Amino acid sequence: MKWQKITAVIISTALLLVSTVYNFPCQRCSQNIAYATEKTVDFGSFDMSVNDGEPVRGVDISSILAIEKAGVEFYNENGIKQDIFKTLSEYGVNYIRVRVWNDPYDKNGNSYGGGNCDLYTAAEIGKRAAKYDIKLLVDMQYSDFWADPEKQTRPKYWQKHDHETLKGEIYKYTSWVLQTISESGGNIGMVQVGNETNCFFCGEKDMYKICDLFASGNKAVRDFDRSILIAHHFANPSTGYYAWYAQVMNECRLDYDVFATSYYPYWHGTTENLTAVLKEVADKYDKYVMVAETAYPYTSEDGDTFGNAVSAGSDNAAFRYDISVDGQAQCLADVFQAIANVGNKGIGVFYWEPAWLGVNNISWEQQCELWKKYGSGWATDYAAEYDNSVNGAGGSAYDNQALFDFSGRPLQSLGVFRNIYPQKKIPPKPDIDSKVQGDVNADGEFNIADVVLFQKWLLTVPDAKLYDWKAADLCEDDRLDVFDLCMMKRLLINR
Repeated sequence: MKWQKITAVIISTALLLVSTVYNFPCQRCSQNIAYATEKTVDFGSFDMSVNDGEPVRGVDISSILAIEKAGVEFYNENGIKQDIFKTLSEYGVNYIRVRVWNDPYDKNGNSYGGGNCDLYTAAEIGKRAAKYDIKLLVDMQYSDFWADPEKQTRPKYWQKHDHETLKGEIYKYTSWVLQTISESGGNIGMVQVGNETNCFFCGEKDMYKICDLFASGNKAVRDFDRSILIAHHFANPSTGYYAWYAQVMNECRLDYDVFATSYYPYWHGTTENLTAVLKEVADKYDKYVMVAETAYPYTSEDGDTFGNAVSAGSDNAAFRYDISVDGQAQCLADVFQAIANVGNKGIGVFYWEPAWLGVNNISWEQQCELWKKYGSGWATDYAAEYDNSVNGAGGSAYDNQALFDFSGRPLQSLGVFRNIYPQKKIPPKPDIDSKVQGDVNADGEFNIADVVLFQKWLLTVPDAKLYDWKAADLCEDDRLDVFDLCMMKRLLINR
């Protein structure tokens, strides 16, 4: 009895310490570190000559270096701080997409922001990805800042070039980028020549002239390494223009491999239409097709005080799934399925900026200082000289669509990548069937050591590895928090 009272005091003190030091939000979706949905997507007729026989399970984390410098931290599924590239690899991600801007700085060297996505940032991301056997899609935007359907501004140093001079610069720059990234250790599997180029590229709006510019970039890729896939990327398959884009590229005898699209389901129509539009291009012109960008919100909350691109109630968005982790997971799985449904020319999907977060629980003023200092938000004040849509420093409007919660912990929806087949490299899921309630260190019994370990884990002590998370989920609510610690206390005292 005396031992039980002492134990109760120890655990009560630990509980008080945890409650004081760790701020537990009401929505602990970040602790649902199970295995997302059980739905699998099988690219049954996948072309085995592509990506070593695996569908592209990709993410775009172009802003990651700036985010990390600003102080954002990431964790693995056990809640332990870990290199995000390792975590992504453990979840089955096999491709990283990284945007490259020519010169995203003003004349004094101040960054425009948006992740400071210059060549050397891309090279560092490629090197870190290669460490975990992850390939790189180099998204060359041929601009000094964001390139999209609304703006395709030429780099500062190219603005006065005539057409033929511009072609030469595109060739030389493309070659330099590929050489630099490769020499830095990146494993380039694909190059995207242009970003969301809806009959608009590098200031040019004539599709035939655009194809002539494309051809210079494509030739640079072929001359560098013929095994690298060349992609051209357009936005919004519901516009009705994709067949024409593909027709003109065919008329111009453009040498490329992948017809890629952005697909944001709240803006770009149904997955059925996505499949139909891409299948028409794939079948008629014998091109691979893929989604180069997609995302979906798991919450309408705002994590960095900047506001969200879409949230519940957004006038310009049609939500076909719940705004929840489950809805996000279902959406991502359906996008993969839509590409698989194309047939053997469908090669995969990239999720856009699933880790673009701000530092958690700080004020707008503090966030703004980080955006300005590290370029970790969408823009800094300095970008206004190049992009007239910039009216001040800003953060991430996509943090509510990330695959990590605002604290940097993976959501269940990240587990969708584990369920995309065929696959060769994803490690088998660990056996998480608990044999003993509360036995989080998997030694076959439950005792005070398990309680202490679980307390450390809640405090994110680096060496506090939970070998069986289900054993700790005593409340059976698919999340690990202070309430489970209470239950562990009761179990230990009353056993």
